[in-house]
Amino acid sequence: FKRYLEDEYGKVRSFQNFFLISYGVYDWLSIDLKGGACNIKQHPLGSDEVDYKSNFAGGYGFRLRLYDNSKIKTVFGFQHISVHPKSTHLGTVKNQSILDDWQISLLASYDFKKITPYLGTRWSRIDYIHKVLDNRKRKMSDLTKSIGFIFGLDLPITEKTWINLEGSIFDSEAFAFSLNFSF
Repeated sequence: FKRYLEDEYGKVRSFQNFFLISYGVYDWLSIDLKGGACNIKQHPLGSDEVDYKSNFAGGYGFRLRLYDNSKIKTVFGFQHISVHPKSTHLGTVKNQSILDDWQISLLASYDFKKITPYLGTRWSRIDYIHKVLDNRKRKMSDLTKSIGFIFGLDLPITEKTWINLEGSIFDSEAFAFSLNFSF
């Protein structure tokens, strides 16, 4: 919903749709690859919001299971997402943008059988790259807001299908929903 940038760049938000494939290399390591379509809406201080329409986005990452017993699990993860929306014209000038999102997280969950809630923390940074003609600028997210809190839950539908709901606050204000299949 919202991520604050350095200086006069204000805030940025993005609506992201991904297809994610996660492959368990070992029972303690999984590799994540994602592709989809995302937009960017950037609102500089003192100016109107700039709307970049959806286009290609992709990402990768990994997760390491640090602890696992019958009920409690802890996971360390790294993720990178890169959003490349369509360019837009402000007047007659072509504007392009890219959003690079870097995340490192540590999560703990507790399995109640009917529901698996989890909590954790995350360090994250966004690089907003803005190009006008041949002038390219990179602005990072506000570094005073780089540590966040994650909360979520998995709701099983069948033995191999579940719904995930996740929110985050402090570093960003975000919400995610996913339908997951294991095969």
